[in-house]
Amino acid sequence: MSHYSAPIEVREKVAFAPDQLAAAHRDLLAQNLAKEALIISTCNRTEIYTYGGPGPQESRLQHWLAKFHGIDAELLTGNSFAFQDAAAVQHLFRVVCGLDSMIIGEPQILGQVKDAYQVAADIDSTGPVLNRLLHWAFRVAKQVRTETAIGSAPVSVAYAAVTLARQLLGSLQGKRVLLIGAGETIELVATHLREHELDGFHVANRSPERARVLANRLDGQAYPLEEAAALLPHVDLVLSCTASPQAILRSAEVQQGLPRERGGLLLLDLAVPRDIDPGIGDLDDCYLYTIDDLNDIAQAGVQARREAAKEAEQIIAQEAEGFQHWRDSLEVVPAIRRLREHVEQARQLELQRFLHYLQQGQDPESVLDAFSKALMNKVLHDPISTLRQPCQEATSEALVASLDILFHLSDAEG
Repeated sequence: MSHYSAPIEVREKVAFAPDQLAAAHRDLLAQNLAKEALIISTCNRTEIYTYGGPGPQESRLQHWLAKFHGIDAELLTGNSFAFQDAAAVQHLFRVVCGLDSMIIGEPQILGQVKDAYQVAADIDSTGPVLNRLLHWAFRVAKQVRTETAIGSAPVSVAYAAVTLARQLLGSLQGKRVLLIGAGETIELVATHLREHELDGFHVANRSPERARVLANRLDGQAYPLEEAAALLPHVDLVLSCTASPQAILRSAEVQQGLPRERGGLLLLDLAVPRDIDPGIGDLDDCYLYTIDDLNDIAQAGVQARREAAKEAEQIIAQEAEGFQHWRDSLEVVPAIRRLREHVEQARQLELQRFLHYLQQGQDPESVLDAFSKALMNKVLHDPISTLRQPCQEATSEALVASLDILFHLSDAEG
């Protein structure tokens, strides 16, 4: 179940809290619904990956999920989806690469899947197949990030603001920033800014308490909103987003605060109505951008990510096929083991018989020749008998073709 298949009021009913995940994995396995299991639960998705379950899994897993959360299983009908085999592999690869996210290419989901996998692996809920699948998925995600531009273009206004600031200032390392406002947009901007080793954060907000909370998270300083203009000479970057009906920074106030001690000032106004007087953009060493400028950057980023996603889909398709080949190879392992055991049994029987002849003093060369012929006849007896009398499940042509493939007989004839 994801944001594509179900509304939030349904998704929240089946979401797993972090402290529920271990118990959920154990219960899933205890119900014999799978030999291996992995549960991924985020705000946008709840997904259960299983291997080795008994027969069709979708309805069984739906009932288990509903029972675990104490909801009506009918609620899941029409709100969930299921994939099997290669389609399931490809879906997981798309998820970890961010192609199934609300924002194409967002990197957070990869970390969330890694955390979910760690929980499952720690309690041995995953095994050889899911372990291989998850490590394969992580490698594909790295390949997509390396070989495409899926994560390089900004796709949100907050991300676009930080990207633009980094481009115009050259680097954000050692810079000082003033955040005006303490709402969701400014918090998101602050999240992106924290990755860039700034020298200091100043937060100015109408609510002192909210300013303090955000400033504490950033190891910065909180100020009343009316002191914002006085801070301008001491910062390199201003990002503003409030619900104020009038401008927070006015041209006359900013001009009075100049000259500045730190060179040019970059101001990014994310508010509607605007927080920053447009006249400030005309002042020397002041560079003002509005939300319209950032929206243009974000939209260009969305298009760039869509183009990169096409390249990523090709990588994912190839890698999913590669994993499927590996998984298919597991199905013949038991047959190979039975074949080896069958031939080994025949070899041991014939070996014991012909060792007796050697112990009687018979010519070793004659004994070895007879042993090899006897072993060959013993091993080939059943296949030749089957070829002469084909079973109902296979035609003569099919058996001969299989024999040619297994022993490369066509190559030998050539």
